[in-house]
Amino acid sequence: MTDPIMIQLAKLQTQVRKLEDENKKFAKKLIARDDEIYELNKVIDNYKLGEKMIAKNKSYLELKAQKDIDQVKQNIKLKEGNTNETKTTNRRKK
Repeated sequence: MTDPIMIQLAKLQTQVRKLEDENKKFAKKLIARDDEIYELNKVIDNYKLGEKMIAKNKSYLELKAQKDIDQVKQNIKLKEGNTNETKTTNRRKK
């Protein structure tokens, strides 16, 4: 082989090594990016779960409050409609 061919071969080998090093760097960057995306997705999922639990708890409390309000209204109606007779005496009259 002649010197120009050897020089060209050495240049090509150097270029190949540089490209392989670049590939390794980009692969590391991609892996780091994927890890960061995974961690951020976990944070987002935890936040969504927290929001879902808050909404569920809120709807439960609202439902319970509504039941309490309905019970109070029903108690008021019973007191207003309450005469000296009780339910048992009403049944006996029939």
